[in-house]
Amino acid sequence: MREDLLSDDLFGNEAGEDEAKERLSVYYLEKPENNIFFSTKKKLQFVRSRKGVGKSALLNYAAYKLESECPYDIQINIKASELIALSDPKDLTALELTNCWQQRICTRINVELGKKIDIAYDDDSLTLVETSELTGFKGRNLLSALADRLSLKIKSNEIKINKLSSANNIELLKRYSASEEIKVWLFIDDIDATFTNTEENKIIVSTFFTACRYLVNDVKNLNIRASVRTDVWTILEDYDEALDKCEQYMLDLKWSTSDTGKILAKKILTYFKEEHPLDVPRLYSIDKDEIKIFNLVFSGAIKWGDKCVPPHRAIHILSAGRPRWAAQLCKIAARDAYSKYKDAIASGNINFAMDEYGKYRIADLYKEHSHQCTNLKYLIEIFRNGKKYYRTFDLLNFIENSLNKAKITIYLDGNAIGADKNQLAHFLYRIGFITLRNDEYNKALGFTRFEDNPNLLLPVNLNNNDLWEIHPSYRNVLNLKE
Repeated sequence: MREDLLSDDLFGNEAGEDEAKERLSVYYLEKPENNIFFSTKKKLQFVRSRKGVGKSALLNYAAYKLESECPYDIQINIKASELIALSDPKDLTALELTNCWQQRICTRINVELGKKIDIAYDDDSLTLVETSELTGFKGRNLLSALADRLSLKIKSNEIKINKLSSANNIELLKRYSASEEIKVWLFIDDIDATFTNTEENKIIVSTFFTACRYLVNDVKNLNIRASVRTDVWTILEDYDEALDKCEQYMLDLKWSTSDTGKILAKKILTYFKEEHPLDVPRLYSIDKDEIKIFNLVFSGAIKWGDKCVPPHRAIHILSAGRPRWAAQLCKIAARDAYSKYKDAIASGNINFAMDEYGKYRIADLYKEHSHQCTNLKYLIEIFRNGKKYYRTFDLLNFIENSLNKAKITIYLDGNAIGADKNQLAHFLYRIGFITLRNDEYNKALGFTRFEDNPNLLLPVNLNNNDLWEIHPSYRNVLNLKE
């Protein structure tokens, strides 16, 4: 039905953490290389990617899987801001901050355990939060240690019991203390949500990862999963050598062109099976019937230059391999198709969507990378009304001449010395503003991204035959020409 094009569920929720776990579990694309994140044998795992690639969705999906496999374990899903709010980290050394993070994490578990045994905290009992200590936890069962602490507080009347007899609470505490099998799974998202490239921010965020590593080694039955942006991690690992020991627990999350196709197809098929179960063949397979599934929403192939390509290939390029961006683009194009009385999305609808879509992308670019680059807007704006393509040396000269003319100096990654044209070009490549043209169909994206080859555009390997393009998602909003 044409009205399906207006449904927010057709391409899934753009925020992975907001999607219902049950629905996410139906369309989430599992990849063998990501399965380590779900393993009950791994106490500590981090996931790293750019914004919009799906870190929150992965955490959400992992929580769902582990809840199904380990229904009696305790799960705590939080934003990092909930931990930061529990104490003041100012003027602390790295060791003190590491200890502070550990205290915050254990405090949060204390609160959750209190909920499980139906304890209500009054103002006085917040001393439990403020004085949470790690001493005595090492080598012990986590729930037993925390239950002992709560038991002591109950005996000293610092915690009030809600509508349960003391016998019931004692039994609850006994069960928790005696159980060696129950585990705590802590899922922490957005540790770098408000990260800026300052000394204070770097030490606060970097010590979080070290604290997690210490805790899972010292505390039995505690398991942690957390996320971080790729660009933030790059800054942190150069700043804090202790993070070298965390690298082994890091999963790099990324999606190929084929993956994007499967993700879109699974979302579309999930929606139609929910909304039109009698109209969609139950035997549709993501692997065998992908074209048929796309034809439920798209009117055939998408025109790309002088070629026609499958819808997911064009969407993958325009979304830079980020599922959130892909969902946004598809929703804008779907609304345009509906407004023009079309039953499916065509090339013209995607082209029309690029103006609105480009505004989202340029805003995201500034939000995601301004902490790495002072005057990032000025650096991007020199390209406005300019060309889409540059050979290597034309690109370098254009950057240098434009900034000299405007008398602007750009600083990267907290350096006190202004960046030169080579450093700025490589930075634009690093953040995905420019990509290397690649016309071979089987190569990733039709473009080479920084993730594919981070060593391009360095002074030692400059090649003037390379053709650098402003990424297609930015072209309309910057009014770029052929």
